[in-house]
Amino acid sequence: MTILNVDDDLEDIEIFCDAVNEIDPAIVCLIAKSADEALQILNSDIELPSYIFLDINMPKVDGNACLREIKKDRRLNKIPVIMYSTHTRKTDIQTYKELNAGFLVKQNSFNELVQELRKVLVRKR
Repeated sequence: MTILNVDDDLEDIEIFCDAVNEIDPAIVCLIAKSADEALQILNSDIELPSYIFLDINMPKVDGNACLREIKKDRRLNKIPVIMYSTHTRKTDIQTYKELNAGFLVKQNSFNELVQELRKVLVRKR
């Protein structure tokens, strides 16, 4: 399985990928540090990821705009997208549901993150 983690915070990326590795070392964790980089990766010749974890608060193009671009693309719109942030408003979560995306809160502890990611990633197998 391959997943794409889109986040502008290098520490968050490292913690996220470590948590994925804890769940299953065979999962490949692709990294994009911006929405533009994520869209470039997704539009390249790589095998599409099984999941996209997309940070909401990023400079230039935020996660919301990136999600809309992904959902407009017929080749990409079937990939499950999980919006991933420290907090959000209930109205935002409703919008994500309407766009067929999930939401995951960035956890304060590594073990909590592993537990939450395991719930998502184990379903795909």
